[in-house]
Amino acid sequence: MNRFVKWLNRISIRRKLYMMLALCVFLPLFLTDFFFVSTIIRTEMNEDERIMSNLTESVKYTLTDYCDSAYVFMNSLASDRAIDQFVTSEYGSPLSFYEERYPLVSRTPFANDRFSATIYFTKEGLISGGSFQDISRYYDTEWYKEYMNTRDRYVLHVDYERIYWRYQRGISIVSVFDFFHKSESKEDKPLIKVDMNYSDIQQAIDNSNYSNVIYVCNDDRIVFSNDQKGGVTTPFSTISKEVADAAAYRSSFAIMDKTFDIYVMGTENIMAKTLRENAKLFITLILFNLIIPISVYRLFIKSFVDRLRKLTDFIEGNDAKALETIGTNENGDEISRLTQAYNDMTVRINNLIDNEYKERLRRQDVDIARQRAELHALHSQINPHFLFNALESIRMHSLLKKENETARMVEKLAIIQRQNVDWSEDSIPVKDEIRFVEAYLELQKYRFGNKLIYDISVDEDCEEILVPKITLVTFVENACIHGMENKTSSCYIFVRVYREEGELVLEVEDTGTGMQEDECRELLSDIENVTMNTIEDRKSIGILNAALRLKMHTGDRVKFEIESERGVGTIVTIRLPITGEAGKEE
Repeated sequence: MNRFVKWLNRISIRRKLYMMLALCVFLPLFLTDFFFVSTIIRTEMNEDERIMSNLTESVKYTLTDYCDSAYVFMNSLASDRAIDQFVTSEYGSPLSFYEERYPLVSRTPFANDRFSATIYFTKEGLISGGSFQDISRYYDTEWYKEYMNTRDRYVLHVDYERIYWRYQRGISIVSVFDFFHKSESKEDKPLIKVDMNYSDIQQAIDNSNYSNVIYVCNDDRIVFSNDQKGGVTTPFSTISKEVADAAAYRSSFAIMDKTFDIYVMGTENIMAKTLRENAKLFITLILFNLIIPISVYRLFIKSFVDRLRKLTDFIEGNDAKALETIGTNENGDEISRLTQAYNDMTVRINNLIDNEYKERLRRQDVDIARQRAELHALHSQINPHFLFNALESIRMHSLLKKENETARMVEKLAIIQRQNVDWSEDSIPVKDEIRFVEAYLELQKYRFGNKLIYDISVDEDCEEILVPKITLVTFVENACIHGMENKTSSCYIFVRVYREEGELVLEVEDTGTGMQEDECRELLSDIENVTMNTIEDRKSIGILNAALRLKMHTGDRVKFEIESERGVGTIVTIRLPITGEAGKEE
């Protein structure tokens, strides 16, 4: 308990009040409403599932009843000895076939309102027509191929084929006509096909007036449905994966060799239905459980938090040199007592300020002014123009003595010294930085002779882009010092500046001594993570200083890449966004 109280003491009053509102009002409200809504939804879902289950059983019963009746009708014909004798007999001519067929058809019903049967076989003198057909004419039909490719004796065939003058849906039972001559093989056997009245089955489903849309499918083909999008003369369609996944209820059953899936679609969103039916109750609960507590809560906020904020703002905005007291103070709760204590403390602090603090500030201001005067005096003694004049004098004497190379080196040294001294602008165009780099490399070549070979390549469209002063030359200097000084053979230094994908790319490549892989990773890590603190702790800060200024210049959007191999050389690539050009606004 004490730990909990200490934890609460570290939390602001506003947050405590929010916690109290959430734990004591909103949480019980949420739990109550959640239990209420979940109970309604669960009841609705159970009722809908019961209705859809009954609907599925009704569809199963309708289809099974039709198929069972067709099966009985087929077996009644297959077990008729007169029909069997007629099919297995030989006929010498079509006339003989017709004379035998006529009395058989007259006494035996091969069709009724629900079913029609057809026997397919091959005999000499056979005349195709009515309930007897030459089987050779149906070798290419879908129902014949399907039956011959299965091992089942009875096959339920669902198809969309030409019936007389038009195409229409059909559902049939196909079997071998060998009730009295059973064998395992189907080859060269008469077949009997019973066609069920598809429209009669579809009408039975439509007349059931199911409240849900149903799809009876064989694989992904829709066989029956009450969605009014299909019919007897409408081609089979397929059920999409989205529709199948969206089904609220699914059931499967088998008839003969076929498996049918029944998809029952939901009628209406249960949550929306529940909310609509109980809208008044929900609105009443929200008004009662939210608006009233929030209104009372705002009053507490005004009494506690607003007064504390006023006191805090007054303290933070008070001038440290002349603290003021809060003008009015009301007798009352702890906040009023805190305000009075602040006023008393302010009076005592003001007395201390008058006696001690102001006098100390005055003495410090005098000391600071004296130190600044001394610093300006020292600065005035160090006049960089004296050095430039001395360098110019040396250069002129060298020219008079025809020591042109010495004069040229002094000129380069003056360029470098002037660049180091003149800090009126921290960002300069690339062409000025390259001028500084060239002067430095000329001095180094004067020192190392043919041991140093360099090449500078700058695209014209990059010359006016602004970069931090003395950054590129720092990396060139590092390439000379660390890449070349310990190498006995010639060393090449390449400086390249170009644009690439909207960025300015600076490359410094040397064929010096190179670095090990771990040294390369450590240097790259130091560059990417450089700060003012890390620079203060280092003795050698040239590259780190340049990297830090590049990061500050680009808002930390500069990217560094270092590739190096011991004995081969090093490539440093700097990619920075183009933030401005000389003579243009950023």
